[in-house]
Amino acid sequence: MRAFIAIEIPDEIKDSLSRIQEKLKAEPFKVSWVKPQNLHLTLKFLGDISLGQLSETKQIISGITKTSGFGIKLNTLGVFPDMAEARIIWVGDDQPPLELKELAEQLEIRLSVSGIPRQQRPFNAHITIGRIKNRLLLSDLQKVTDKIKKDMEGTSWKFNCSKVTLFESKLGPGGPTYTVLDQFNLKIN
Repeated sequence: MRAFIAIEIPDEIKDSLSRIQEKLKAEPFKVSWVKPQNLHLTLKFLGDISLGQLSETKQIISGITKTSGFGIKLNTLGVFPDMAEARIIWVGDDQPPLELKELAEQLEIRLSVSGIPRQQRPFNAHITIGRIKNRLLLSDLQKVTDKIKKDMEGTSWKFNCSKVTLFESKLGPGGPTYTVLDQFNLKIN
């Protein structure tokens, strides 16, 4: 099964991001916008895992989530890998809390023992909002990012993370479908 570990975001933030996406759908940019119900902050993409790895993953997450909950502030916009070769448009926290970075690092370390490869890139606290299908001219990409930044001005996308969710991802012709496999509450201060 294909799976990942993520932090769910509140519906009001999903709604705000969806309104931004809707405005941009009218533009002639070839971007596949992530469905609002699929918006999340990925902690670790697991890929295809066995049932044994799934069970082990649940135990690992359960052991790590003894940490306290923390706040996340979505206040920045970016692209991966860079403006010249952009494939992903995202929003994120430009100064993620230490607890979030430690949680992601502990997942990397402990899951690598069960045969799930470590991510080669450093952790980036982000939510993918769009995937660029065809290479955009730099000027077009700048228009997209400028419009999103303008819509982000004055918003307060802050939320408290109190749980971690393990999802299954099934790919289909209409895009991926995510199913919650398990949820793990963080300790409350």
